[in-house]
Amino acid sequence: MHVSERLLQLYADVDASTRTKLQTLIKQNLGDGKSLTVSFEELTGATKASLPTDEKSAADFTAWIKGGKKDATFLPYYVSLLEKHDRVLNKEATVPQPIKVDKTVVNETTADAASEKTPQSAAQTQKPRYVPETSVPSRAERAKRIEPARPRKKKGKWLGGLLLVAVLLGGGYIGYPYVAALFEPSETTEVEAPAPEPEPVVEAPETNYVWLATKNVNLVSEPNGTTVTYIGDIGDRYEIVNEQDDHVEVDLDGTTAWVALDAVTTDWPSRDLTDSTLLDWAETNLDNAWLGEALPDFFAMNEAALTETIGAPYGRETDALNAYAFYNGGFFVIQDDQVHAIDWTNTQLAREAFDALGEPVIETSDALVYESETYSLRLFIGTNGQTRVRLTEK
Repeated sequence: MHVSERLLQLYADVDASTRTKLQTLIKQNLGDGKSLTVSFEELTGATKASLPTDEKSAADFTAWIKGGKKDATFLPYYVSLLEKHDRVLNKEATVPQPIKVDKTVVNETTADAASEKTPQSAAQTQKPRYVPETSVPSRAERAKRIEPARPRKKKGKWLGGLLLVAVLLGGGYIGYPYVAALFEPSETTEVEAPAPEPEPVVEAPETNYVWLATKNVNLVSEPNGTTVTYIGDIGDRYEIVNEQDDHVEVDLDGTTAWVALDAVTTDWPSRDLTDSTLLDWAETNLDNAWLGEALPDFFAMNEAALTETIGAPYGRETDALNAYAFYNGGFFVIQDDQVHAIDWTNTQLAREAFDALGEPVIETSDALVYESETYSLRLFIGTNGQTRVRLTEK
């Protein structure tokens, strides 16, 4: 079992008063500075070669407790002492110098015109009326100016008549199209208005995510760093902020951390599993006596409503992202003052119990993940046979 998972299990099993006494003895023993290996031997009377040999002080340990237990150096040392808390508390600790015990105060983690172009109508230019250069005489004036016709010879009359007929015929042939055009309806040239420009389509920026593909993944403060900001679980989804070499930087609700590429995946399949099927399985296969309410109801509660519904937890811890409220039978993961997940500890459920749910979304040697539209159901298998089940609202 990963050391971080052992810590969660120990917090579920060891009451807060016992943990406080143990932390006091640790601070007294470390004093101004001491090797963690030596301190463990003095407190327990036993040796453990796998522990770090770094020299730490009581002040370092106090800062580690208050800072959310991010430094991976203290983690195996503290977990090993929690496992032997009975021996430590029954043995007189070496006290190099008295120091004042600091009370750790837990802070709750509180939480987009296009312009239409109206075409201007083309101004129609009117054809100017003809104005004669001289005024037209009246009919009376014209009658005065007409001289009486002189008599002509008969031959001249015939020639004049033929000429008149020719003129009329020729003029009619030439002028017919123009006269006919006067009686045809005039065609008005229609000016087509240009089509309006399409409105620009504003595309939302693509958001990239990664999912943790293994159990208990250390998210560190810098690539290849040792300071653990948060310990994630298989199936956790994070938004990508940056990429560098073989690491990606992810968003942790206000802060960021780095995770190795070999521990994540960008290809997360989906399965045809309904919410009711998943919840029915949890109601049937898990011990829910300590809850007393329908499972979906808890995801609508903040921490105050949770306490009012099932009582105060016997223990509470925090890290960089969540708060954990411990009860007999399991614990709640609280994120932004909202219940985010329910964990059942020491379930002893085998992998075969999940067969009724079909094919998992992802499966490893020590974990299973099933998902419906709203929920995620996960099995974590410890090396000692103990199993933990988590129901999360996505």
